[in-house]
Amino acid sequence: MASLCRRWISAQSPAPAGRRLRVLHWNILADCLAKSSSLLSLTRGFRCEEQVLRWEVRRQKVLEELLRYEPDVMGLCEVDHFEDFFEPELKAKGYQGTFKRKRSPAKDGVCAFWRSRKLEEGVRRGVFLEYGRHRTKAAQVAVLQRLWPTDRQQGKGLVVCATHLRASADEGFRMQQASEVVSALADFARGDEQIILADVNSHAKSAKGMDLNVHDYFRSCGFRCAYRSISDEIPSFTTWAGWASGDFKATCDHIFVSQGIHVSQVLDVPDSEALEHNFPETGMLNLFRMESGVL
Repeated sequence: MASLCRRWISAQSPAPAGRRLRVLHWNILADCLAKSSSLLSLTRGFRCEEQVLRWEVRRQKVLEELLRYEPDVMGLCEVDHFEDFFEPELKAKGYQGTFKRKRSPAKDGVCAFWRSRKLEEGVRRGVFLEYGRHRTKAAQVAVLQRLWPTDRQQGKGLVVCATHLRASADEGFRMQQASEVVSALADFARGDEQIILADVNSHAKSAKGMDLNVHDYFRSCGFRCAYRSISDEIPSFTTWAGWASGDFKATCDHIFVSQGIHVSQVLDVPDSEALEHNFPETGMLNLFRMESGVL
């Protein structure tokens, strides 16, 4: 696989004394959703060879990419091989994890992993993100995990939330889901610092005529986007997928942090021209969907 050149961008202000954690978020593309389709086909899928999408082909590459940046905390979504791949493989690399599946008939879900030599497991909570007051079929989920430093003298607890908001919905529905995440965190965290690792399926910039979007909503609730903690600009994309219907290129994957967390570095996205050169259209599936930061 061609190498993607990426650079760390540092904050201008020095990091305060205290523990340092490297945090990663990634939508890894669920095996059950990895379908191939020809260009302009009416069947939803990626315009690439079916072989490229096979889990047996992708899984080791996904694992290598996860470990490349040596994260202390990971939030993954579209996971449908937790028990038979991610949990045992990452356990062998020194990580513990927890998983929450979407409601049936969906087969995938979200998970959080943490490096066990630096962090200890606390209580966790799984939350279904319902549509109004109704029990929602294939409801999205959020997993809230409290973590403690292995050396309790180094600080108080940290709450990590991994979630994935619905793609096939309007912004109003995603705003409701974001509200449920924030409410669950407020009840669960009880004042501890929080990190949200999320594919929000919403553009970072509001659409014309829209006063507020999910990205803006998290900011209005006191959370800061890791990228905007470093710069006023955000990447031009965090996901670039070659669907049969055409390319989807957007900034919808984020790490949000609560007050009290200092973001010292973020990992920039690869150069667009380099991506197009290294990954021609025949191999374009889910080229890039990853955000990583040092907090």
